[in-house]
Amino acid sequence: MKKLNLLFCILLFSLSSFGQGLKSIPGNFYFDIGLSTWQDDKGAELEAQSRSISIAYMYELSLSTSGQFTFNPGIGYTADNWFFDKGMTVEKNQNSASMINAGLVNPSANSIIKSKIVGSYLDIPLEFRFRSHPGRRAFRVAVGAKLSVLIDSHTKIKYENSYDDIRISKDRGDFYMNRFKGGLIGRVGYGWINFFCYYGLTETFTEGKLYEADGVTQFQGNSKPITIGITLSNF
Repeated sequence: MKKLNLLFCILLFSLSSFGQGLKSIPGNFYFDIGLSTWQDDKGAELEAQSRSISIAYMYELSLSTSGQFTFNPGIGYTADNWFFDKGMTVEKNQNSASMINAGLVNPSANSIIKSKIVGSYLDIPLEFRFRSHPGRRAFRVAVGAKLSVLIDSHTKIKYENSYDDIRISKDRGDFYMNRFKGGLIGRVGYGWINFFCYYGLTETFTEGKLYEADGVTQFQGNSKPITIGITLSNF
């Protein structure tokens, strides 16, 4: 999936660069990168380095003769990287998923360097936008929503074994992550650089399927994501 992520980004950025010289492409490409957290991660604590990376193409439909108001539907791709604190990871059981010490998944691990779960999504972003005037050098505000479907997920553990060698292990599966997710998004900026905030309306994991490390207590937190970051665009 790492290769797929890289291929997807290279493809869209190539189209973005090429598209700047094509008047026949009436839209824009966007690259979002931001820091992410859950609304309440108690019981499955996250590290501050958790992040989300998105890339999308959005078509522009003018809603006014001045071109200041537009509706922008699109298609895109998002990779959510959730880094767990205290060397924890997620293990899928028969009917649920549980938080577990990553060292138990990798008995040869002497110490856990980092552990994460990655969810990859196909996105349908929908945004209403206002700009002070048509053109690149304009102040912009946008509000909208993003609907996503999970296309891949896996855990990744980086650890050091007893021989001081660095090793990486991956486990692919759905881990009872929600197949569909949706959220609200807002942007504000000037020219090609913007800031955005994504507020998730759905849980990252299926309700009642994620358990804490004791394997008995259901996750009591709220895994709806919040992401704040920066947007780069070929406006």
